[in-house]
Amino acid sequence: MSPRLTYLLREAINGLGRNLLMTIAVILSVFVSLTLLGSSMLFQDQVEVATDEWYGKIELSIFLCDGRNCDPITPDQQEQLRADLGQDPLVAQVFYESKAEAYESFKRMFKDQPDFVESVTQDALPASFRVKLVDPQQFSAIYEKFKARPGVEEVVDQRETLNPIFAFIDKVRMGALVVAIVQLGAACVLIVNTIRVAAFARREQTGIMKLVGASNWYIRLPFVLEGVFAGLVGALLAWVVLLLTVPAIASSLRATVRFMPFIGLDEAVRVGPVLLAAGVVIAGMSSMVALRRFLDV
Repeated sequence: MSPRLTYLLREAINGLGRNLLMTIAVILSVFVSLTLLGSSMLFQDQVEVATDEWYGKIELSIFLCDGRNCDPITPDQQEQLRADLGQDPLVAQVFYESKAEAYESFKRMFKDQPDFVESVTQDALPASFRVKLVDPQQFSAIYEKFKARPGVEEVVDQRETLNPIFAFIDKVRMGALVVAIVQLGAACVLIVNTIRVAAFARREQTGIMKLVGASNWYIRLPFVLEGVFAGLVGALLAWVVLLLTVPAIASSLRATVRFMPFIGLDEAVRVGPVLLAAGVVIAGMSSMVALRRFLDV
């Protein structure tokens, strides 16, 4: 290792030790802000995993008129509707559910509520075509094609039942992201203040270095390295916490919420490089800003 590099590293490490309390404050501030940032990223991953899983299983329902709210569908209209759905390139699969089959599904769904099941008769449930789309996002195109067809009472996108859940998760994610941004701003201010205090404490040393011809970068680098080291340690702590907590929480939730897929260790591992890069870049840039005005050499 060259003497210059050895000097820079030694000065950076000594600087961290001289301002130990401020260094700990910077590390903790970066740790909290990047933990929240990583949590926001993992919430986004969780939404995508659940969306892919659930939307892939959900169907579109085309309920058929049975004479109660509109004229009952005729056999010819029903066969033509089935044929048109089967030939549509947006449709991956279609099958018919009769009133009797709908009633059996209804009884299975509410088997723990016998009084409710007894209050509903088979005739109260409409027959329908259950449609699986090639791309679930193309619901609107199918809706526009078939909503006004003779014999069609209603076209229902079953994804609508899940939208409130995804909206709630997205609000939690946005909340964590906003708090993370505020915390990152506080961390930047703290880093700037710490570096300025360190530069002020060593102003005589830096003055002598200027007199002997040291370059601006050579004088500033130890201070920048101090900030980068503190940011890197805070980012590492945030990553370790996410690696330890996310798989444990996901495992606990899988045991109780069986209908939802959860992210795990792989997703927690993937956010690590982003957190490390964010910690280094934010701390480095904050240090540069602090020195640009304080050490104008």
